[in-house]
Amino acid sequence: MRMEPRDETSLLATLARKNAVLEGINRIFHEALTAPSLEALGRVCLRVAEDVTGASFSFMGEIDRATDLLDEIAISERGWAAFEAAKSDWPRGKVPTGLAIHGLYGRVLREGQGLIFNDAATHADRIGTPAGHPSLESFLGVPLHQNGAVIGMVGLGNRAGGFRDEDLAAALELAPAIVQALHSKRAEMALRDSEEQRRLTLELVPAMLWRVDLAGLRIASNQQWHAITGQTDEQASNGGWMELIHPSEAGKVSRAFRRAYAAGEPVTVQCRVRQAGGGYRALLIRQVPVRDGAGQITHWFGAATDISDMQLLEERQRVLVAELQHRVRNILTVVRSVFARTVEGAESLDDVADHFRGRLDALARTQVSATLNASGTVDLENLIRDELLSVGVSDGPGLSMSGPDVALPAGPVELLGLAIHELATNALKFGAFRAPGGSLSITWDVNVDGRSARRLDLSWVEQGVPAIPIRPTRQGFGTELIEEALPYRLGAETRLEFRGGGVRCTIGLPLGGDEEGA
Repeated sequence: MRMEPRDETSLLATLARKNAVLEGINRIFHEALTAPSLEALGRVCLRVAEDVTGASFSFMGEIDRATDLLDEIAISERGWAAFEAAKSDWPRGKVPTGLAIHGLYGRVLREGQGLIFNDAATHADRIGTPAGHPSLESFLGVPLHQNGAVIGMVGLGNRAGGFRDEDLAAALELAPAIVQALHSKRAEMALRDSEEQRRLTLELVPAMLWRVDLAGLRIASNQQWHAITGQTDEQASNGGWMELIHPSEAGKVSRAFRRAYAAGEPVTVQCRVRQAGGGYRALLIRQVPVRDGAGQITHWFGAATDISDMQLLEERQRVLVAELQHRVRNILTVVRSVFARTVEGAESLDDVADHFRGRLDALARTQVSATLNASGTVDLENLIRDELLSVGVSDGPGLSMSGPDVALPAGPVELLGLAIHELATNALKFGAFRAPGGSLSITWDVNVDGRSARRLDLSWVEQGVPAIPIRPTRQGFGTELIEEALPYRLGAETRLEFRGGGVRCTIGLPLGGDEEGA
C-alpha cells in the first residue's frame, strides 16, 4: 500500500508534533529532578507549552478545594515580561492566589476540557483583565486532571494568528506529564532522596529513561527500556547496554560516552539498537549530568527517542525531491525540443500556437497521470484513452483497443504520450477519424526480446481511409518523434508507414525491470 503525497505530508507534520511533545516531556521530567521549587518547575512546564503551541505567555493554576478558588502555581518568564511591558504594579515573582473561578478560564475548569477562544477580547464569557494585565486577543486553556478530577489548568495567551486544533492537541498531550511532574516534585520535596520515588516517576513516562551512577556503570531504567530491548537493569549495567548497539555504530557510541564521562558534559548520539523481537530501530539518545548544589556531578540522566519513522519519512522526502527535480529538468528539455521543432515545421504563428498548445496539453496530461500514482507509473490504456479523448474520440464502432494492464515507468511516458498524441491528431485531420467508415485498431502486449528483457509492443493500424499511399514530402514533428526521438531517447524500435487505407505504426519499447501491474 502506497501513501498519497498529502498523506505523507500530514503524517510528517503529525510525527514532528509528536516528537516535539515527547522532547518537551523529556525536558520536563529531566528538569523536575533539579528544579528548586514547585513554582520553578511550573515555569519549565509553561516554557515547554509555549514552545510547542507558539503562545506569547502563559500561567498555571491549581484549585484550592478548601476555598474553591484558583491559586496560581506559576507565571511563565514571557508572562512576567508581558506584565512588565504593560507597566503592571504587580511584583514580579509573586503569583496571584484566591482567584474566583469564572470567565474564560472558569469555563475550562468547569467543563473539564481543553478550549480555544480566538475571540478572547469580545467573547461573551470574558470578564476583562485587571489593571496592568497584558491584553488578551486569543486564549487556549487545558485542564489538569488527577484521579479523574480537575485539579487545575494551564492557560496560554496570544498566539500569532490564533490558536489551532493541533496546538490544543499538543497541550493536551503535555498535560498528563505536567500533572505527573508536579506530583513528583511535591513527593520529592517530602522525600527528596527517595530512589523508589524516582523509579516510579520514570515508569510513568512513555519514553525510555534511565538514571546511571557517577561512573556510568549502574543503571536504573524505566520499564520502557526493558519492554523494547528485553534487557533488565542488571543486564544493561556495566556496559551491557552496548551489546544492543548495531556493530557498525558501536565504536562511535562508545567513544561519545567516554568523552562525555571524562569531560562531564552532555552527550547526544543517534544509533540503531536491537529490539527484543529482533531487528533494529533508530534511536536518538541523550544523557546529561545531574549536579548537586556545589556543582559536582552526582549521577547521570538519560532518555532515548525512537526516530525510525521520522528517518524513513525524511528519506522518502529526499527521494521525492530528487525525483521532482529530475522530472522538472526532463520536462523542460522536452518542452524546449517540442517548441523548436514546432516552430521549424509551422507555416504561420497561428499554426505554431495551435500545434504547440496541443503538444503542451499532452505533456501536461502525462504529468498529471504520473502524479496521481505514488509510484510515478502511468497506466498505458489510460494514457491512450486520454489522448483519444483530447481529440474528441471515445469508444465506438470505429475504435478497438486491446492489451494487458501495463504500468509504464515515468521515464518514457512523456515521449510515448506525445507520440500517441501526434498519431491521434493526424488521424483526426487526415486519417481514420476524418474519413467516413474509417476505423482504428490499437493493440499492445508485453513480450521478451532476444536478450530476455521485457518489451512493450504497441500497434496503431488505421483502415478505411481513402488516401493515396504516398509518404509526406516534408518530415513533420510527429514523424521525427516516432522515427528518430523514440529510438534515440528510449531505445525503441519503431516503424511508421503511410499506406493506402491509413497509417500503420508499430513501437517496440524496452520496459527494463519488472513493472508492477504489467
